[in-house]
Amino acid sequence: MTLTKAREIVKAVNDGTASDTYTDQEIKSAKAKVESPTEDKKMAKGGMAKDKVTVVSIGIGTMSKKDAKKLGKPKMADGGMAYGKKHMYAAGGSVTMNPGLKALKKASPEAFNKITGK
Repeated sequence: MTLTKAREIVKAVNDGTASDTYTDQEIKSAKAKVESPTEDKKMAKGGMAKDKVTVVSIGIGTMSKKDAKKLGKPKMADGGMAYGKKHMYAAGGSVTMNPGLKALKKASPEAFNKITGK
């Protein structure tokens, strides 16, 4: 029972209209609640308890260079050689020749060399 509801019941008892609406146990509980009010912690709007406030904390600290390097960008992985150039990839992987260029190399090596610059 909330404190507001308890006060409503006690007021009805004082007015003389409580006996029709509330049981003796409800009246007794309401009087006890009003005498020693300990409001239940209910959530207010925004999902926070009424006696809570939002706090933002920003920390500043130090760490060793070795640990800081671990947090840095990932190293590029070797992707292989293609068309006379070394390829690097951030997430690994490998270079493969375009299937169309492979077919062109077989059909017309001159055209393939002209396209790839070899």
